[in-house]
Amino acid sequence: MKRIQLFILLCCSLSTSFAQQESAFNHYMFNHQSINPGYAGARGLSSFTSVIRSQWTGIEGAPLTQTLSFNAPITSKNLGFGLSVLNDKIGPTSSTSFDIDLSYHLRLNRNDHRLSIGLKLGALNYFLNPDMINTLYGNDASFETSLDKKIMANIGFGAYYYTQKFYLGLAVPRILENKDFGLEQHTYLMAGGLFQMNKSLLLKPSLLLKQTKTVAAFDSSLLLILNERFWTGLQIRNVINRKDFFNFIESGSSALIGIQIGENLSIGYSYGFPSSITNRGLNASSHELMIRFDLSQKINGYLRSPRFF
Repeated sequence: MKRIQLFILLCCSLSTSFAQQESAFNHYMFNHQSINPGYAGARGLSSFTSVIRSQWTGIEGAPLTQTLSFNAPITSKNLGFGLSVLNDKIGPTSSTSFDIDLSYHLRLNRNDHRLSIGLKLGALNYFLNPDMINTLYGNDASFETSLDKKIMANIGFGAYYYTQKFYLGLAVPRILENKDFGLEQHTYLMAGGLFQMNKSLLLKPSLLLKQTKTVAAFDSSLLLILNERFWTGLQIRNVINRKDFFNFIESGSSALIGIQIGENLSIGYSYGFPSSITNRGLNASSHELMIRFDLSQKINGYLRSPRFF
Protein backbone atom coordinates (compact mmCIF):
# COMPACT_ATOMS: atom_id res chain seq x y z
CA MET A 1 0.00 0.00 0.00
CA LYS A 2 2.85 2.40 0.81
CA ARG A 3 4.41 1.78 -2.61
CA ILE A 4 1.06 2.44 -4.27
CA GLN A 5 0.76 5.71 -2.34
CA LEU A 6 4.25 6.74 -3.45
CA PHE A 7 3.38 5.93 -7.06
CA ILE A 8 0.23 8.05 -6.86
CA LEU A 9 2.18 10.98 -5.40
CA LEU A 10 4.89 10.68 -8.05
CA CYS A 11 2.29 10.72 -10.82
CA CYS A 12 0.58 13.77 -9.31
CA SER A 13 3.89 15.57 -8.97
CA LEU A 14 5.00 14.81 -12.52
CA SER A 15 1.66 15.84 -13.99
CA THR A 16 1.98 19.32 -12.49
CA SER A 17 5.74 19.87 -12.33
CA PHE A 18 7.04 18.23 -15.53
CA ALA A 19 10.82 18.84 -15.59
CA GLN A 20 11.58 20.13 -12.13
CA GLN A 21 14.66 17.99 -11.53
CA GLU A 22 16.44 20.68 -9.51
CA SER A 23 15.86 20.40 -5.78
CA ALA A 24 13.56 23.06 -4.35
CA PHE A 25 13.82 24.49 -0.84
CA ASN A 26 11.46 26.62 1.19
CA HIS A 27 14.51 28.34 2.72
CA TYR A 28 15.88 29.49 -0.64
CA MET A 29 15.99 33.05 0.74
CA PHE A 30 18.66 31.90 3.22
CA ASN A 31 20.47 29.62 0.78
CA HIS A 32 21.09 31.58 -2.44
CA GLN A 33 24.35 29.76 -3.03
CA SER A 34 22.51 26.55 -4.00
CA ILE A 35 21.10 28.41 -7.01
CA ASN A 36 23.41 31.36 -7.72
CA PRO A 37 27.22 31.03 -7.54
CA GLY A 38 27.48 34.84 -7.56
CA TYR A 39 26.25 34.78 -3.96
CA ALA A 40 29.47 33.21 -2.66
CA GLY A 41 31.17 35.75 -0.38
CA ALA A 42 28.38 38.34 -0.68
CA ARG A 43 27.74 38.51 3.09
CA GLY A 44 31.35 39.44 3.80
CA LEU A 45 31.94 36.56 6.22
CA SER A 46 32.57 32.81 6.25
CA SER A 47 29.42 30.76 6.66
CA PHE A 48 28.11 27.18 6.71
CA THR A 49 24.50 26.46 5.68
CA SER A 50 22.69 23.14 5.86
CA VAL A 51 19.13 22.37 4.75
CA ILE A 52 17.34 19.05 5.26
CA ARG A 53 14.00 18.56 3.52
CA SER A 54 11.60 15.62 3.91
CA GLN A 55 8.52 15.44 1.66
CA TRP A 56 5.38 13.30 1.86
CA THR A 57 5.89 12.25 5.47
CA GLY A 58 5.13 8.62 6.27
CA ILE A 59 5.36 7.32 2.69
CA GLU A 60 8.06 4.73 1.99
CA GLY A 61 10.60 6.02 -0.53
CA ALA A 62 9.39 9.63 -0.26
CA PRO A 63 11.81 12.39 -1.34
CA LEU A 64 14.60 13.30 1.09
CA THR A 65 17.04 16.09 0.28
CA GLN A 66 20.12 17.12 2.24
CA THR A 67 22.55 19.90 1.42
CA LEU A 68 25.59 21.44 3.05
CA SER A 69 27.38 24.51 1.70
CA PHE A 70 30.22 26.78 2.71
CA ASN A 71 31.19 30.15 1.32
CA ALA A 72 33.66 32.87 2.26
CA PRO A 73 35.02 36.12 0.83
CA ILE A 74 38.57 36.66 -0.32
CA THR A 75 38.48 40.34 0.56
CA SER A 76 41.88 41.35 -0.79
CA LYS A 77 40.91 40.16 -4.29
CA ASN A 78 37.18 41.02 -4.24
CA LEU A 79 36.54 37.33 -4.73
CA GLY A 80 34.18 34.81 -3.20
CA PHE A 81 34.65 31.07 -2.82
CA GLY A 82 32.16 28.32 -2.05
CA LEU A 83 31.77 24.56 -1.74
CA SER A 84 28.52 22.61 -1.65
CA VAL A 85 27.27 19.05 -1.62
CA LEU A 86 23.66 17.96 -2.19
CA ASN A 87 22.17 14.50 -1.73
CA ASP A 88 18.71 13.80 -3.15
CA LYS A 89 16.80 10.52 -2.73
CA ILE A 90 13.40 9.55 -4.11
CA GLY A 91 12.19 5.98 -4.36
CA PRO A 92 14.84 3.80 -6.05
CA THR A 93 16.90 6.75 -7.30
CA SER A 94 19.51 8.84 -5.57
CA SER A 95 21.86 11.57 -6.76
CA THR A 96 24.74 13.38 -5.13
CA SER A 97 26.23 16.57 -6.52
CA PHE A 98 29.48 18.33 -5.61
CA ASP A 99 30.04 21.93 -6.69
CA ILE A 100 32.70 24.64 -6.43
CA ASP A 101 31.56 28.27 -6.66
CA LEU A 102 33.81 31.18 -7.62
CA SER A 103 32.65 34.80 -7.77
CA TYR A 104 34.01 38.27 -8.41
CA HIS A 105 32.43 41.21 -6.58
CA LEU A 106 32.51 44.71 -8.05
CA ARG A 107 31.62 47.73 -5.93
CA LEU A 108 29.42 50.04 -8.00
CA ASN A 109 29.17 53.19 -5.85
CA ARG A 110 29.82 54.73 -2.44
CA ASN A 111 26.54 53.40 -1.10
CA ASP A 112 28.04 49.92 -1.20
CA HIS A 113 25.94 48.65 -4.07
CA ARG A 114 27.69 45.62 -5.52
CA LEU A 115 27.47 43.35 -8.55
CA SER A 116 29.00 39.88 -8.55
CA ILE A 117 29.49 37.36 -11.34
CA GLY A 118 29.83 33.72 -10.38
CA LEU A 119 30.86 30.43 -11.95
CA LYS A 120 29.80 26.98 -10.74
CA LEU A 121 31.81 23.84 -11.53
CA GLY A 122 30.92 20.37 -10.34
CA ALA A 123 29.71 16.85 -10.94
CA LEU A 124 26.56 14.83 -10.28
CA ASN A 125 26.55 11.15 -9.38
CA TYR A 126 23.27 9.39 -10.27
CA PHE A 127 22.31 5.92 -9.02
CA LEU A 128 19.26 3.73 -9.65
CA ASN A 129 18.67 0.68 -7.47
CA PRO A 130 16.88 -1.82 -9.78
CA ASP A 131 16.22 -4.18 -6.86
CA MET A 132 13.55 -1.77 -5.62
CA ILE A 133 11.64 -1.89 -8.92
CA ASN A 134 9.19 -4.61 -9.94
CA THR A 135 7.88 -4.23 -13.50
CA LEU A 136 5.14 -6.15 -15.33
CA TYR A 137 7.57 -7.00 -18.13
CA GLY A 138 11.14 -8.09 -17.62
CA ASN A 139 12.56 -5.95 -20.44
CA ASP A 140 10.89 -2.64 -19.64
CA ALA A 141 12.88 -0.04 -21.62
CA SER A 142 12.12 2.61 -19.01
CA PHE A 143 14.41 0.83 -16.55
CA GLU A 144 17.39 -0.20 -18.66
CA THR A 145 20.34 -1.40 -16.58
CA SER A 146 22.65 0.78 -18.69
CA LEU A 147 21.06 3.81 -17.04
CA ASP A 148 21.44 2.62 -13.45
CA LYS A 149 24.41 4.86 -12.67
CA LYS A 150 26.16 7.81 -14.21
CA ILE A 151 28.59 10.58 -13.32
CA MET A 152 27.84 13.83 -15.13
CA ALA A 153 29.87 17.03 -15.21
CA ASN A 154 28.21 20.36 -14.48
CA ILE A 155 28.89 24.01 -15.21
CA GLY A 156 26.72 26.98 -14.27
CA PHE A 157 26.83 30.74 -13.90
CA GLY A 158 25.07 33.53 -12.02
CA ALA A 159 24.89 37.30 -11.62
CA TYR A 160 24.00 38.80 -8.25
CA TYR A 161 23.28 42.48 -7.54
CA TYR A 162 22.94 43.39 -3.87
CA THR A 163 22.83 46.20 -1.34
CA GLN A 164 22.19 46.16 2.39
CA LYS A 165 18.42 46.24 1.77
CA PHE A 166 17.86 44.60 -1.62
CA TYR A 167 19.08 41.82 -3.89
CA LEU A 168 18.42 40.73 -7.47
CA GLY A 169 19.92 37.67 -9.10
CA LEU A 170 19.85 35.69 -12.34
CA ALA A 171 21.35 32.22 -12.59
CA VAL A 172 21.54 29.03 -14.62
CA PRO A 173 23.10 26.58 -12.15
CA ARG A 174 23.10 23.69 -14.66
CA ILE A 175 24.02 24.42 -18.28
CA LEU A 176 24.87 20.88 -19.43
CA GLU A 177 21.75 18.83 -20.15
CA ASN A 178 21.24 15.08 -20.30
CA LYS A 179 18.16 13.74 -22.12
CA ASP A 180 18.64 10.16 -20.89
CA PHE A 181 18.26 11.30 -17.29
CA GLY A 182 15.79 14.10 -17.98
CA LEU A 183 18.12 16.91 -16.88
CA GLU A 184 17.17 20.28 -18.36
CA GLN A 185 18.50 23.78 -17.94
CA HIS A 186 16.77 25.73 -15.18
CA THR A 187 16.86 29.52 -15.28
CA TYR A 188 16.25 31.31 -11.96
CA LEU A 189 15.39 34.92 -11.26
CA MET A 190 15.46 35.90 -7.59
CA ALA A 191 14.66 39.13 -5.81
CA GLY A 192 14.02 40.30 -2.27
CA GLY A 193 14.36 43.15 0.16
CA LEU A 194 14.16 44.40 3.72
CA PHE A 195 11.78 47.11 4.89
CA GLN A 196 12.06 48.74 8.32
CA MET A 197 8.49 49.01 9.64
CA ASN A 198 9.46 50.29 13.10
CA LYS A 199 12.28 49.89 15.63
CA SER A 200 11.53 46.24 16.27
CA LEU A 201 9.88 44.96 13.08
CA LEU A 202 11.36 44.19 9.67
CA LEU A 203 9.45 43.00 6.62
CA LYS A 204 11.22 40.70 4.18
CA PRO A 205 9.49 39.77 0.88
CA SER A 206 11.20 37.27 -1.45
CA LEU A 207 10.43 36.01 -4.94
CA LEU A 208 11.96 33.16 -6.93
CA LEU A 209 10.98 32.53 -10.57
CA LYS A 210 11.97 29.24 -12.25
CA GLN A 211 11.88 28.49 -15.97
CA THR A 212 12.65 25.36 -18.01
CA LYS A 213 11.77 24.37 -21.57
CA THR A 214 8.54 22.77 -20.37
CA VAL A 215 7.34 24.63 -17.29
CA ALA A 216 7.61 27.87 -15.34
CA ALA A 217 6.90 28.27 -11.63
CA PHE A 218 7.31 30.75 -8.81
CA ASP A 219 7.96 30.75 -5.06
CA SER A 220 6.81 33.80 -3.13
CA SER A 221 7.35 34.37 0.58
CA LEU A 222 6.83 37.07 3.17
CA LEU A 223 8.66 37.06 6.50
CA LEU A 224 8.12 39.22 9.58
CA ILE A 225 11.33 39.67 11.58
CA LEU A 226 11.03 40.74 15.21
CA ASN A 227 13.92 42.36 17.07
CA GLU A 228 16.34 40.90 14.53
CA ARG A 229 15.97 37.57 16.40
CA PHE A 230 12.73 35.86 15.46
CA TRP A 231 10.98 35.46 12.14
CA THR A 232 7.77 33.92 10.89
CA GLY A 233 6.00 33.96 7.57
CA LEU A 234 4.19 32.21 4.73
CA GLN A 235 5.24 30.91 1.34
CA ILE A 236 3.26 30.01 -1.79
CA ARG A 237 4.54 27.92 -4.70
CA ASN A 238 2.66 27.55 -7.99
CA VAL A 239 3.12 27.03 -11.73
CA ILE A 240 2.85 29.94 -14.14
CA ASN A 241 0.36 29.67 -16.98
CA ARG A 242 -2.94 31.23 -17.95
CA LYS A 243 -4.94 28.47 -16.35
CA ASP A 244 -3.18 27.96 -13.00
CA PHE A 245 -1.43 31.24 -12.16
CA PHE A 246 -4.36 32.52 -10.11
CA ASN A 247 -5.65 29.04 -9.23
CA PHE A 248 -4.20 28.45 -5.77
CA ILE A 249 -6.29 25.35 -5.07
CA GLU A 250 -3.48 23.10 -6.28
CA SER A 251 -0.59 25.33 -5.20
CA GLY A 252 1.86 24.48 -2.43
CA SER A 253 1.98 26.55 0.75
CA SER A 254 4.29 26.51 3.73
CA ALA A 255 4.66 28.19 7.12
CA LEU A 256 8.14 29.30 8.23
CA ILE A 257 9.54 30.14 11.65
CA GLY A 258 13.08 30.80 12.81
CA ILE A 259 15.38 32.21 15.42
CA GLN A 260 18.76 33.91 15.53
CA ILE A 261 20.78 32.52 18.45
CA GLY A 262 23.60 34.81 19.49
CA GLU A 263 25.62 36.41 16.72
CA ASN A 264 26.56 33.30 14.79
CA LEU A 265 23.76 30.72 14.68
CA SER A 266 20.45 30.81 12.78
CA ILE A 267 17.86 28.02 12.83
CA GLY A 268 14.74 27.87 10.68
CA TYR A 269 11.91 25.40 10.21
CA SER A 270 9.11 25.17 7.64
CA TYR A 271 6.02 23.01 7.41
CA GLY A 272 4.54 22.39 3.97
CA PHE A 273 0.79 21.93 3.89
CA PRO A 274 -0.55 19.17 1.63
CA SER A 275 -2.04 20.53 -1.58
CA SER A 276 -5.42 19.30 -2.76
CA ILE A 277 -3.87 17.40 -5.66
CA THR A 278 -1.99 15.08 -3.27
CA ASN A 279 -4.18 15.30 -0.18
CA ARG A 280 -6.49 12.42 -1.04
CA GLY A 281 -6.44 10.52 2.22
CA LEU A 282 -2.63 10.70 2.33
CA ASN A 283 -0.26 12.57 4.63
CA ALA A 284 1.60 14.55 1.97
CA SER A 285 3.05 17.23 4.22
CA SER A 286 6.71 18.25 4.12
CA HIS A 287 9.23 19.34 6.74
CA GLU A 288 12.38 21.38 6.28
CA LEU A 289 15.13 22.37 8.71
CA MET A 290 17.70 25.09 7.99
CA ILE A 291 20.83 25.72 10.07
CA ARG A 292 23.35 28.47 9.31
CA PHE A 293 26.53 29.07 11.28
CA ASP A 294 28.76 32.10 10.72
CA LEU A 295 32.44 31.79 11.56
CA SER A 296 33.14 35.52 11.61
CA GLN A 297 31.83 37.99 14.17
CA LYS A 298 29.20 40.31 12.71
CA ILE A 299 29.62 44.05 12.77
CA ASN A 300 27.31 45.78 15.25
CA GLY A 301 24.26 47.23 13.55
CA TYR A 302 21.90 45.20 11.41
CA LEU A 303 22.07 47.32 8.26
CA ARG A 304 25.80 46.74 8.08
CA SER A 305 25.35 42.99 8.31
CA PRO A 306 22.58 41.48 6.15
CA ARG A 307 22.20 38.27 8.14
CA PHE A 308 18.77 37.58 6.61
CA PHE A 309 20.08 37.49 3.01
